[in-house]
Amino acid sequence: MVEADLAGSQLADFLESSLPPTHRLVLRDLIASGRVKVNGEICLSSRKLREGDVVQLPEESRPEENGRRRIAKAHGAPKAPEVRYESRSVLVIAKPPGLATVPGRTGGEGSIHGMLAGLGPADDLRIVHRLDRDTSGCLMLGKGVEAARHFDEQFRKGLVAKTYVALVHGVPAQERFSIDAWLGPDPRRPGKVMASSGERKAFRKAHTDVNRTRAFRRHALLALHPTTGRGHQLRVHLQSVGHPIVGDRDYGGEPLLLSSLKTGYKRRPGVRERPLVDRLFLHAERVSFCDLDGTQVTVETPLPEDLVMALQKLEDFDERRR
Repeated sequence: MVEADLAGSQLADFLESSLPPTHRLVLRDLIASGRVKVNGEICLSSRKLREGDVVQLPEESRPEENGRRRIAKAHGAPKAPEVRYESRSVLVIAKPPGLATVPGRTGGEGSIHGMLAGLGPADDLRIVHRLDRDTSGCLMLGKGVEAARHFDEQFRKGLVAKTYVALVHGVPAQERFSIDAWLGPDPRRPGKVMASSGERKAFRKAHTDVNRTRAFRRHALLALHPTTGRGHQLRVHLQSVGHPIVGDRDYGGEPLLLSSLKTGYKRRPGVRERPLVDRLFLHAERVSFCDLDGTQVTVETPLPEDLVMALQKLEDFDERRR
């Protein structure tokens, strides 16, 4: 049923806004075939909808059927993550966004933990650190008990150097700076974290070094170097200094919208704007560590395509404003 905020939109625009990501030409072909009806009638793609109109789709095109398959495929659930480095004691993979490191409380979501047997059937792979579900990039997996203990100790002692890339709201005044803030549980939001400028019960010290690598008009690209490994550390640290990560709705971030970049952007009536990137813009780009045999190793994982494209849009519109 057409809701008030989509009243006045054309049928093709309504379907594009309401269905999971589908190419516009596919939608137009679907309408042209006569398989989409409005209030029981076959309509053209240009048909303007009114509040309360009922749009009927063929069974194979319904979001609850087709959409779930597209979303699962987009998040890489059936596909094994790319291996970026392997030795006798460690596997470094490129974790895709939308895939948790370990299962949540309900256990219903896919996770790296559930894929360990497939990634290394004979290696007894063990998770030695974590990335948030929507964070992409380098994730280390130890091979066997001895390796897992070695890397656990490396992380505890701060001997693993990590570099993350983040796009944030606003432009930090300094090119290089550090964030020191105690982090602990947010009593108002179970599972979330909050920052404190001083010591508090159940809070732990956290330190992040920040390097501004690119300044846009309303955003900045940062390289982040955490020397501690607290849960949600980078996200909360950046929120605490007024620069939340793009797409981080839990900690003050908003999706990246074309309307915020393009001068004179005109919104089509009744059409919801689709974000250029609607997930957490945080990527674990590089990890450096000492392997079990004493070898010094550095592994890098390039930015995923969706983040590269979003940056290209930012650069394009930044150049046009000069």
